[in-house]
Amino acid sequence: MKHLISIQDISTNEIIELIKDAGEIKKNPGEYAQALNGKIIATLFFEPSTRTRLSFTSASLQLGAQVLGFNDAKSTSTAKGETIEDTIKIINGYCHLIVMRHSEIDALKRAAEVSSAPVINAGNGSEEHPTQTLLDLFTIVEKGINLEDVSLCFVGDLKYGRTVHSLSLALAHFVKTMYFVSPPSLRLPSNYKTLIEKQGVHLIEKDDLNEIAGFINVLYMTRVQLERFDDQNEYERLKLSFILNKKSAALFREDCLFMHPLPRIGEIDPEMDNDSRAIYFEQSRNGVWMRMALMAKFLA
Repeated sequence: MKHLISIQDISTNEIIELIKDAGEIKKNPGEYAQALNGKIIATLFFEPSTRTRLSFTSASLQLGAQVLGFNDAKSTSTAKGETIEDTIKIINGYCHLIVMRHSEIDALKRAAEVSSAPVINAGNGSEEHPTQTLLDLFTIVEKGINLEDVSLCFVGDLKYGRTVHSLSLALAHFVKTMYFVSPPSLRLPSNYKTLIEKQGVHLIEKDDLNEIAGFINVLYMTRVQLERFDDQNEYERLKLSFILNKKSAALFREDCLFMHPLPRIGEIDPEMDNDSRAIYFEQSRNGVWMRMALMAKFLA
């Protein structure tokens, strides 16, 4: 890999290797403390972030790298009209690797086209979020499920959910069936369906979680994203279409993992946090280890 813009930039073997590396780092983080000593990581967040930005920062520091960057594009020259291309060309002179999030779908591709430093996609609008996918897969494997045995259902905003797009593309390397539950207007976009089906995966779309609860071992909840809606009333109508609480959780198997890329806005009741199947906070913390593995792969 020269850059990581799409999860499709990574082969099946590279995914497996990164999962293994993240596991080794999590077991023995001290052994990697100077792996990127002398390197500088630039974190360019043109869109809000908590988990992704801070976990990349933590990962960089734990590898011995230094970090520079911003989390508010209004404080940069893009507010004056500077292009993405010029911003990246300038920042290439300050760092060894760029981690970037942007609201525009094509911004990461444009950045990679002019960057001599590796560019890692930390979320490009409603398109993809490949590093979230890698930490999701790592979490599933760490919980003892072979990727070939994953029976996963995506729930919520499948149209704008970039985590759903990347994870479904990655899982297509390993599984033959995926489940999708959403309001009709938030279905998985047709271009992703085509890519997944080309790999021989059977897509099952439903409107009701009850119909698939007994078949899955991973429930992947997502929030309906206010920032992607032009119609506020439509958002309000759809935002809590599916809610995981004690009552609905009773429908699922005792070994079913409850995952969420976070943040949540009501689609998972806090009463679920003590359920042994709820692993979304652990999932988030695993971002540090996977992002350490990924940056080490690029720079160590």
